[in-house]
Amino acid sequence: MRPWDTGRLTRMFRLVAVAVLALAISDARADSLAQQRQDYGAALVAVGLGDTEAYAQWRERLVRYPLAIYLDYYQLRRNMGAVSVAEAVEFVQRSAQTPLANRFLSAYLREAGKNGRWRDYLAVMPDTPNSVDLQCYFFRAQLAQGQSAQAWNGARRLWVHGESQPSACDPLFAAWMAAGQLTDDIVWTRLLNAFDARQRALMDYVAKKSSADLRPWADKLLAVYRDPDSLRRQSLPPAQPRSRDIASHGLAYLARYSPSQALSLWNDLRPRMDFTEVQVRRVEYAIALHALFARTAPQEVWLRGALSRLQDDKLTGIRLRWALAEADWAALEYYLPLLTEAGQAETGWRYWKARLAVRQGDSVHATAALQQIAAERDYYGFLAADRLGRDYAFNHAQPAVRDTAAVAALPAVKRIAELRFHQESALAHAEWYTLLQDTTEPQSLQALMLLASEKGWHRMAIDAATRAQAWDALSHRFPTAQRAVFARHAATQSLPTTELMAIARRESAFYPRAQSPAGARGLMQIMPATGKAVAASLRLPHSRNKLFEVEHNVTLGSVYYRQLLDRFDGNRVYALAGYNAGPHRVQRWRDKGLSVAMWIETIPFRETRNYVQAVLAYNVVFQYLLGDTPRLFTAAESQAVY
Repeated sequence: MRPWDTGRLTRMFRLVAVAVLALAISDARADSLAQQRQDYGAALVAVGLGDTEAYAQWRERLVRYPLAIYLDYYQLRRNMGAVSVAEAVEFVQRSAQTPLANRFLSAYLREAGKNGRWRDYLAVMPDTPNSVDLQCYFFRAQLAQGQSAQAWNGARRLWVHGESQPSACDPLFAAWMAAGQLTDDIVWTRLLNAFDARQRALMDYVAKKSSADLRPWADKLLAVYRDPDSLRRQSLPPAQPRSRDIASHGLAYLARYSPSQALSLWNDLRPRMDFTEVQVRRVEYAIALHALFARTAPQEVWLRGALSRLQDDKLTGIRLRWALAEADWAALEYYLPLLTEAGQAETGWRYWKARLAVRQGDSVHATAALQQIAAERDYYGFLAADRLGRDYAFNHAQPAVRDTAAVAALPAVKRIAELRFHQESALAHAEWYTLLQDTTEPQSLQALMLLASEKGWHRMAIDAATRAQAWDALSHRFPTAQRAVFARHAATQSLPTTELMAIARRESAFYPRAQSPAGARGLMQIMPATGKAVAASLRLPHSRNKLFEVEHNVTLGSVYYRQLLDRFDGNRVYALAGYNAGPHRVQRWRDKGLSVAMWIETIPFRETRNYVQAVLAYNVVFQYLLGDTPRLFTAAESQAVY
């Protein structure tokens, strides 16, 4: 709880009452953990109320409490303007092993920057910060201290960005321009960057900074942005570098709307202009990408040559999936060698290379390749095992580390336990992330993984396993978290428990407070609109915050998944794709006459393709861990035509 959060007044008043009662009972120091937790709550209230005297009394009682550093942070944050340089430096050093150091530092620097305390700013931050607004304050501080050369260099780097910068940068840019630092070359660079970033308003603003000599070129660039097809009508003298800039950026933009027209114009301009290697790659990449997206290659011969020249696995992968979507094994054979060495080593392309060998009758190489792939524990490994008719390889192994006492005694672990007690899950996870980043010894990372599992910190155990690269520690990477909840709802919806667990593992890694950038919430990452609709159909009380409640979230998630299964006649492949991308998209993608593996491989969205593969594979792992018979696809799914 942030002590000044007025949205939680009920809890605050309860804590005030507790504090008053505790003071009345005893002024003696209490060291029991229960008492410290109670005192911590009272200290938070004192901070929130601005009662410095009461806070000091509570803080003195909490010297040994793991979260004492948080009290110091909240107290300093209440009146950041009064924090001295010495206090700021001391706190940053003292909190260096916590996520509070960077949080405090950012807040302090913003306060100092807003108030023009430039000496204080540089005393606390002598090096360039990471965030853009803090960089602008930093260069303004340098300018105020007479370091104009460094300030102007920083201003130039920030100004040429293709998008608008924070308002904190405005005074820096104004001083930089007043000093005569803005040149036509800098203006042109930002115009091109804004063009690529699709920032029309910014382009208009920047164009006004052009000199009389540059303005005609800026107008041509603006005209091409407004109408990419107008590029062919522009007067672009071949010898002029800015002609090549307009042509290359304009062609890349035109390719988004008409790769065929872009290729035609490119073939016309290429012999007449001395394009740089960077410009050639920009244009050819854009034409190839959008031609592949549209699956209407303007000229197959040109595309083959372009992919060979570009050597880009993303483009080659799109072309390979296009070949699979059309069951064009000849094209698959041609394009597989165009993958880089790293691309050819990917399990997925190794699998399809083996399938190609089967088609070509090369059973010796096909079997050998499939056997290698089947030894791996992933979607393609399970596919290969099914092709060979052999059992899946789970390679399950427990970590060698057994003793967690050393890591349990770490101050960070104690802070995490207390933050979880106080229901500060976001702060607890921030502490865990910091701890994992600061830990490099493999055995210590495995001990942290084991400790998190023992305490039921499932998301943290998964993160620790990933950091430790403990890939075979399946019971820690795939914990049976909330199994009873999933089992109950699975039974209600006539679903396997493992399927719901696999979805939750992929969606949130079993973190009930998970929230995606798009707004999906909770264990099964329910979008607010979806949650509202499903809850209404069930006549359940609902709010967005209830999506963070395990029971409510799994109720809605299981019902929604059941609805998708019913919509797609019980087909999990379609249902899972719909869960991720929306059922309306699956309706457009289905019925292409493909096998199940080929359909999954050719799902247009990479995120959805990876999602379906991951959930199917996770389901197999959970089946194994729970003692069920593992299988990637049902017989009906394997035999269906997609």
